[in-house]
Amino acid sequence: MRSCSALVALLAACRAPAPAALPAPPSAPIVLAAPPSAAPAGLPGTVGGIEHPEALTSYFEALAALEAKRREGDVRVAVLGDSHIAADWETGPMRRLLQERFGDGGRGFVPLGRPWKVWSQEGVLTGTSGTWLTRMHKHGEGPFGLTGFALESREAGSRAWTHVLTASTAGELAYLEQPGGGSFDLLVDNVRSARITTRADAPRSVFHAFPLAGSSSKHLLEVRPVGDGNVRIFGVALDRVDTKGLVLDALGLNGSRVATALSWSEDAWAEDLGHRAPALVVVAYGTNDAVDYETPVETFEKGFAEELARIGRIVPSASCLVVGPPDRTNAPRLAAVVAAERRAAANGHCAYFDRITAMGGSGSILRWGQPDRVHLSREGYARVAAALVGDLLKAYDLWKR
Repeated sequence: MRSCSALVALLAACRAPAPAALPAPPSAPIVLAAPPSAAPAGLPGTVGGIEHPEALTSYFEALAALEAKRREGDVRVAVLGDSHIAADWETGPMRRLLQERFGDGGRGFVPLGRPWKVWSQEGVLTGTSGTWLTRMHKHGEGPFGLTGFALESREAGSRAWTHVLTASTAGELAYLEQPGGGSFDLLVDNVRSARITTRADAPRSVFHAFPLAGSSSKHLLEVRPVGDGNVRIFGVALDRVDTKGLVLDALGLNGSRVATALSWSEDAWAEDLGHRAPALVVVAYGTNDAVDYETPVETFEKGFAEELARIGRIVPSASCLVVGPPDRTNAPRLAAVVAAERRAAANGHCAYFDRITAMGGSGSILRWGQPDRVHLSREGYARVAAALVGDLLKAYDLWKR
C-alpha cells in the first residue's frame, strides 16, 4: 500500500495524489460496509447505503436495455468531484466492478497530456514536453471542457501525449475552437491522423472522432501545435465500437469545491457534458467545503442545490446520485456539510450515498486513511467503491423485479 507525503498540502496546493497508473487489487478481501439482507418485494426508500433509490430509475432503465441488448449505445456514468475522484483510486474499482456486470464499453474520458506534475489514472500514462499551460478556474480563462481544466499551447514543437493501456478501438478528441485559434497535428501511433484548425468566430467545443486500428490494447495519442495560434485541448474519450457496455468518466479536479463547478460557464460546460450524454451523473464534493470556513454552510447548501439543478438542466434524462464526502479529521463542520448535501439531494430528486457510513462511521479515517487523514488508502477507496457498487446493483436488481 502506498501513501503520498505531499497530500497534507493537497487542498491548498492543488496537487494530485500519486497512485500508480494501474493500481493493484487490495491486499485483503473487501468487506462491504453492510452485509446483504433479504430484499423486500419492491423498491424501498433505502437500499443498503443508498437513500431515495427511486431517483435512479432512468439509469436503471438504461442498464436494463443494455442487458437486454435493446440499447444502441453504451451506458455512460459521469463522476464529478475533487481529488478523491481525480486520483481514480475509487472510481477505478467502480468502473471495473460495473463493467464486470454490464460489459466494457471503453475507458472513457481522460486528459490528453499531463495537466500536473503528479497525476495519473487507471489505464493511461500521460506526458508533455515543450510549453503547456494548464488552464482552470483560478485563471478565469474558460471554457475548460468536461473536467474543469484544459491544456493550452501555442509553441511549435511542443508535445502532449497519452499512452492508452486498455482495449480501445476509437477515440474522440475534444478541443476548443476560438478567435485566433491555432492549428495542431493529431498523431495516432506515431502517424499523423489529421491536421486540425481551431480558428473560429466564437469559442465552442468541438469533437473529432478517429479510429484506433488493430486489436492491440496499447496506443499512443499525441497532439503537436503547429505554432500559428493558441491550441486548447480538453481531452479524449476512449471507446470500444466492437462492443457495448458501461463507461465511467472520472472527472475530478484537485482542491475543488462546489463553488469551483459553479464558476464554470453553464453554456460552455453544457456543450461538453451534454455531448457525453451520461445516463447517471455522480456528484461527489464536500471534502474541501468542510474546511472552507469563509463560506457559511447555508451558502454552501444553496450552491450545491444549484449545481444539481444545473446538471438537471443540461442532461434532464440522466439520473443523479450524490456521494457524500469521506470521513476526515480537523473538519468540525463536516457533519453539517453532509447534512446539507443530504437535504439538497432529497430536494433535487437525487439519490444519496453516505461515504462515512460506508467507511464505518466517524473516526474510520484513522483506519482507512493516508497519513494526512483526508485521503483514503488504496484499499480504503476500493472498500468504499465496492460498498457503493454493491448497493447500486442490489437496488437495480430490486427495481427489475
